[in-house]
Amino acid sequence: MVRLQFLALLLVTNLYAGARVFIVTDMEGVGGVNNADEQILPGQRRYEESRHLLTGELNAAIEGAFAAGATEVVVWDGHDGSRSLSIDEIDSRAKLIQGRPTPANYYLSDRAYDGIFFVGQHAMAGAKGGVLAHSQSFAVERITINGRAVGEIGQVAAVAGYFHIPVVMLAGDQAACDEIRELQPKAETVGVKRLAGKGSTLSLSHADAKAEIGAAAGRAVKRISEFTPWKIDSPVEMVFRFHPKDKETPGRTAVYKGQTVLEAYEAWLGK
Repeated sequence: MVRLQFLALLLVTNLYAGARVFIVTDMEGVGGVNNADEQILPGQRRYEESRHLLTGELNAAIEGAFAAGATEVVVWDGHDGSRSLSIDEIDSRAKLIQGRPTPANYYLSDRAYDGIFFVGQHAMAGAKGGVLAHSQSFAVERITINGRAVGEIGQVAAVAGYFHIPVVMLAGDQAACDEIRELQPKAETVGVKRLAGKGSTLSLSHADAKAEIGAAAGRAVKRISEFTPWKIDSPVEMVFRFHPKDKETPGRTAVYKGQTVLEAYEAWLGK
């Protein structure tokens, strides 16, 4: 009887303990970041402040994951060519991926991780209520995969799904939280800010944002077995539509195809 109870406890524990987590970071979705001219690129007046805020939110997610039983956390510095994070400023238990160009597989492989986190994530181009919303660049008007509009969230989710890995948690602006819920209704989300005017935002305090992110990360790890990957049917067609350069010239469209989403991405990146 005691042995059966021990085995049952071990089974329950393994449902969430030992999770391997891959964290994708960005900057436009970080709380307190809302100015493209001052806060999102190296050399801008408030860029170092943005780096500090991103690092704080990221470390909260890492801490929450490990506290809930994760055994591995790998972070991909996903903003501006991997120039946003420093290895000596993030939680020492996590590993950091930096460099460019980004491979079509987003550094993933089959079942390499149990779940994907987003930290500092923004919504897709044109998203209602989005803060600094865009898809890959501000020159892109719309991206679709098999006719469905996606931003960077959907693109990562699609590639992760190809490798049987679900997205389980997102911290970013409220529009980004709404976006991931369309793909993964069970996802843990933290809206660290929302649009409060045409170009203004209302953000949580940094302390509150970190507390909520840590808690959400922990819940996601404990619920890791509940999530399923987002799968894209084959064949795959990915279409990029760019903003017009002027009123007289239509925006350019580019189409990339493959039997799988990974092949379509390889076509896009020329690999």
